[in-house]
Formats: sequence, C-alpha cells, structure tokens
Amino acid sequence: MISTLRSFRYFLLPFALWIAVGLTVIFVTDKEALHVGINQFHHPIFDAFFKYTTYLGDGVFGAFIVLLGFVYRIRYGVIGLIGLAGSGLLTQVLKRQVFGDHFRPSAVLKHLSELHYVDGVELHAHFSFPSGHSTVSFAIFLFLAFVARDRRLQLLCFILGLTVAFSRVYISQHFFEDIFVGSIIGTVITLLAIHLLQHRTWGEKGLVAIFDRS
Repeated sequence: MISTLRSFRYFLLPFALWIAVGLTVIFVTDKEALHVGINQFHHPIFDAFFKYTTYLGDGVFGAFIVLLGFVYRIRYGVIGLIGLAGSGLLTQVLKRQVFGDHFRPSAVLKHLSELHYVDGVELHAHFSFPSGHSTVSFAIFLFLAFVARDRRLQLLCFILGLTVAFSRVYISQHFFEDIFVGSIIGTVITLLAIHLLQHRTWGEKGLVAIFDRS
C-alpha cells in the first residue's frame, strides 16, 4: 500500500490537505451558515461554469470513462468499474438508508429569500448526505490519474475532482459536508481497487485488441 500511495502522491498530497482543511471547516462552522456564506459569492460566469461542470460528476460521464478504460486495457476498466460502482453504491446506501433524513440546501434554507440559485438547475430536496456527484468525480479523476501516471496530470485530476465537487455547493445541491464525505468515499474505494489490481498480469489487452481479428 505504501508504494501505491507514493505512486499517486501528486493526487493524494493535495487530497490530504483538502481533508485537513475540510475537517477544520466542518468543526468550526455551522453547515447552514457556511452554505449561506459561500452562496454570497456568485457571478453569471461562475453560474454558467458550475452549472455545466457539475455534469462531470454524473454517473453517465463516469460510465463513459470506465468504458474507455476497458478499451485501453481490460484490467484498467475493471479497476475503474470497481472504483465507480463500489463507491457509488456505498454512497447511495448511506444517503438513502442511513442518512435519509438529511435534506438539501434548497429545503433547509427555503426560508431565505436572498439565497442565490442558478437558473436552469433543477434543485432536489432529499438525500443530501453524502454527495453522489462528489463521490463519482473523485473516483473517476483518481482513476484517470492512475491511467495517466504523469505527476502534473495527477495534480490536474485532483483539481478537476475538487472543482466538480465544489460545483454541487455552488449550485446549492449540497452542503459542504456532503461533498467532503463524498470525496473521501470516491477516493478510498478507487485507491483500494488500484492497490489490489494494478500489478496483476491479466487484462493487458483492451477490448479493441481482443475483437480485432485482422
């Protein structure tokens, strides 16, 4: 496991900093007050950016990236699938069976008329904790960091994962604590899949090579 952690240190070191900062923020602030404070910093450009960036945490996008993994190497596709499906399933169980009484910002803060909402975003009321999009984004971007291996791309993947997660707060679909826990689930499950399967010898060929008879 130590070698795996070292291999992805350019993703995991900023992730560790994110964990430290996130825990501090959660313990020293009230989640509703924090959301209202973040919500005050909005701009039409940010509205458009985060409105569409948030789709990178959608399960459809995640499935597309995993499919590309299968095309490249079967083993890589399996790693991506375990990371995406495993973390996604855990998040759904938590939000629907354990924390089903956690409501989203639009429901909790509905009494605040000054809260800014992004036009065109369909807001949900239930199943806030943890964030599924944040789970998917960190699972998928860690998987992409695994495939790329380049240290600069690892850092970029972390930044993209965090950006997608933050988009959920910006568009008021989730509280900060929701995306924080979602990011941990997506990262941990995918990291375990990488650790267990990355050095296996099977699945070196991709789907294209397998079905190419020429």
